[in-house]
Amino acid sequence: MQFTIEQINKLAPDDASAKAGRGLAINSKWQLRCVHDKALWGDCQGSGKTPYRTIVDLTNLAFKCSCPSRKFPCKHGLGLLFLYTDNPSVFSAETELAPHVAEWIDKRVTKAESKPATEKIPNEQTQQKRVESREKKVTDGIAEMRMWLKDVIRTGIINVPQNPYQFNQNIIARMVDSQAGGLANQLRRINQINFYKEGWQKALTKQLSRIYLLTESYNNIQSLPVELQSDIRTLIGWNTAKQEVLATAGVKDEWLVLAITLEEENNLKTERIWLYGIETKKYALILNFYVGAQTQAHAYIVGGTIKGELVYYPSQMPLRALFKDPVEIKSSFQIPSINQNIQELLNEVSIQLSQNPFADQVPYILNPVKVYFEKEQWLIVDNEGKILPLNNNTAECWTILAITRGKHLNGFGIYENEAFKLLSLWQDNQYNSIS
Repeated sequence: MQFTIEQINKLAPDDASAKAGRGLAINSKWQLRCVHDKALWGDCQGSGKTPYRTIVDLTNLAFKCSCPSRKFPCKHGLGLLFLYTDNPSVFSAETELAPHVAEWIDKRVTKAESKPATEKIPNEQTQQKRVESREKKVTDGIAEMRMWLKDVIRTGIINVPQNPYQFNQNIIARMVDSQAGGLANQLRRINQINFYKEGWQKALTKQLSRIYLLTESYNNIQSLPVELQSDIRTLIGWNTAKQEVLATAGVKDEWLVLAITLEEENNLKTERIWLYGIETKKYALILNFYVGAQTQAHAYIVGGTIKGELVYYPSQMPLRALFKDPVEIKSSFQIPSINQNIQELLNEVSIQLSQNPFADQVPYILNPVKVYFEKEQWLIVDNEGKILPLNNNTAECWTILAITRGKHLNGFGIYENEAFKLLSLWQDNQYNSIS
């Protein structure tokens, strides 16, 4: 398993850990340095008499260390991986795992493959009452939402820019009280509109129309296809249990990790892992949520691959997914041999919207395209001359231009709101994460 310095840096929980790990990537810091096909392990001298025992699982990337650090991975695990990447010749090649290493890896495999012996079976009657109670709250909340929408249309939207953040705060709170958190999120998207930019009226009416269509769909949900019902309930705020998803048939493939993004709001971090199946040509999105100081629950490498079985959440156009354990993580990046232009992307968007009118994000690989700046706007253009606005921020756009030097690139990104946001690109066999 070969790593790059950039890949290891992205595994660090923060910049300080990455810097400390680099400081430990020195031969003299380690009393023992061993490598096997399945793992790295070593003893790092700390401030005490007993060195810290550090292990890196190379098959399903994971770390273990005897140090008291609460960060994961700790600086010792990162340091061992940095050292191996910089200078693998200083490691002793072993044909067998050390006993403590073999024991830890065996336990991980057993834990991954084992299933809970017993599961708590909820009381069906109690559960049904809870569902019915929530259904009533959601239905009442939707009725209130529709009244609010009618009031907005009746009074007009011309004064909204004067108090954009007060415009929808009360109705957001009511949707939260009604246990329709998804609708509350749809309302919060109004706050992302730039009311100082020309054309804000179109953006606002489009989002208000989307919310109205969503409430109308929920009120008539029984007349819709089952898969679309799942999409609508998810957008309203209903969740599908992981165990239900994991019980369905999966898709086996080697999945490229195209991008990992992390957004934080109100002490809640939302992580999006974008994948692409080499054989199946399917896209997938893994969503993880972290509260407070929680760290990533995986060691996926941007630009690497994951060999395993994915199960998709029910949807008219399945995208969100989960991995069934165990999986095999690889660091080597395989460049997709795909030639797709902007018109083909727009065709795919049309297909998805025809199946699910609420499909607001369409993942896609474009190749070859160029990025350029014209008339105070960043754009992306293909060889046919088709153009799309680029939805990256200014700093990201300049980074893209610096990396590509104005040349063609292969890029992965998300089509949303009639624009394209690049999340990663590869050029001259070099992979770069943008967002």
